[in-house]
Amino acid sequence: MKQGEQPPLDGLTPEQRARIDALGAKGWSPPGEHPLSRLHGARLDDHRLLVLLGPKNNVGSRYFQLFLADNQRRLGDEPLALGLYNSGPFPAYNWIELTQYRPVQRFAGQVEDLASQGLDRKLFETLSALVPPGGHIMVEYDSPGQRVSERMLTRGYPSVVSPLGHLMFRAGCRSFRDWYISEGGREGPRKLQCFKPLNEDIRREKEERLREELIAFLSRSEGPARDEWLELARRTAREVLAALGEHHTAP
Repeated sequence: MKQGEQPPLDGLTPEQRARIDALGAKGWSPPGEHPLSRLHGARLDDHRLLVLLGPKNNVGSRYFQLFLADNQRRLGDEPLALGLYNSGPFPAYNWIELTQYRPVQRFAGQVEDLASQGLDRKLFETLSALVPPGGHIMVEYDSPGQRVSERMLTRGYPSVVSPLGHLMFRAGCRSFRDWYISEGGREGPRKLQCFKPLNEDIRREKEERLREELIAFLSRSEGPARDEWLELARRTAREVLAALGEHHTAP
């Protein structure tokens, strides 16, 4: 929040503030001096993020809820995300996981899709700023809002060409792990994990692997002329290659 700007919760309408107060009665609280306070009041164009902290889990990670408020000071009908935040002395101990993520928000019945407005990219860039080099981000893809990513990952396409993987790439990630099978349900929903490279050598190594994977995918991927998932995957693969300084001209 910028100096002189109204505190995020104070800017809500009385009705919306009552929703937050009800959560406060259940143990959720503003972030205070916690590192997630950097998200509290952060702007996504004319929208603002609001953060509430919850308890810690059995390994010390902190639960949080992320809300989106529109330019009329209304909260989305549901939280934008429910997640976990962890920090520690070593890079790999620093991570964010979104166990629920709803990129399609409804404000008093008015539907807004973050992806169609480019707000999802701003969101992931904001989240990534909280994760140092060597850390990682995890996001579920089992919910209805992740349908396209779920279809593409299930087909075995490169993780980075899914909408979720592409967001992660644009936010600074360069390698991925697809948790497509939960271990007896204990690991929660299926999720995509991405890693921010620890240093420049690792970044160059991971980018070269991405280039090789995407060039191979474009060279072999064939399907029906109107296969929407494959068409999107191939288009995104070319975008990622262009971002990596590689221009692929195969059909």
